[in-house]
Amino acid sequence: MFLNSYNTTLVTPLFMRRFYHDVYRGLLAILILLPITANATQIDTSSNSPVTPQVRVGLHGMLLFGSEYGLFASHLPMFHTPHNAQVVLQLTFDDPQINTAVINGLTLSAASGYPIWTIVPQQFDLSMLSPAHPNHINHLSVDIVKGHFERGGEMQWKNQGLTVARVLVFNELDTQFELQKANNNTYLKINNTPDDKVQFLVKRLTTRPDADHIVRLDNVGNSLPAEIVIPIDAANLFNDEAQLHAALPDTAPKNTTLSAASTKLKTTSPMTTVSRVYIELDELK
Repeated sequence: MFLNSYNTTLVTPLFMRRFYHDVYRGLLAILILLPITANATQIDTSSNSPVTPQVRVGLHGMLLFGSEYGLFASHLPMFHTPHNAQVVLQLTFDDPQINTAVINGLTLSAASGYPIWTIVPQQFDLSMLSPAHPNHINHLSVDIVKGHFERGGEMQWKNQGLTVARVLVFNELDTQFELQKANNNTYLKINNTPDDKVQFLVKRLTTRPDADHIVRLDNVGNSLPAEIVIPIDAANLFNDEAQLHAALPDTAPKNTTLSAASTKLKTTSPMTTVSRVYIELDELK
């Protein structure tokens, strides 16, 4: 019994010293490896982080256009920040009475040959309208102006809410000046549905200088292609309405003949017409 007590007293301190020594070495190894693990985590996290979108905070006036088939807005772009993006939206005003009044106003203006209306949102980050933006927005508060808001337009309604139904175009613009331009222009079809009798074409902007050109198509019959690509003269930046009309496919339905007992009635749908809504050159030099 004495021997067992002696052996226990002798062995236990030695065992404990070895135990603490091993624990110390293990902790030291963990401390050495911690910075390596932390660095590896930081690299993985950064590699998966999204790219921060360009900030475009400013007063972003927009052209307002449309018909009874739908309302649209096109940001008035420039080749410098914060306006270096071509953005086209389909929208609805929150107040149904305002929405109807705007449609009626646009219809009367188009018939008078002076179809320009604009909206002026409160200052905001234009990039947040992009569907790819992490903080994408779909609601704006705007002033509605008959005419161009910077060129003598008449205020119609202030602080009206609108909801963005669809972002049809979000085209970021390179601010660098490039002499070489493509030999073709691309005009994008803008509508609510392919069966709309009133539709629009918006020129896709490319390199500076360029032309912000929007036209209205009335009496559209069969569906149009999503894009109309048309050759451009090197001396011009856009295709005029006559050139666009000539480039349109045959959208009118085929002639129909109705047989009766004694007569035949031949009906023909009206021809599609092309009229200018907006053209801007100076702001895009």
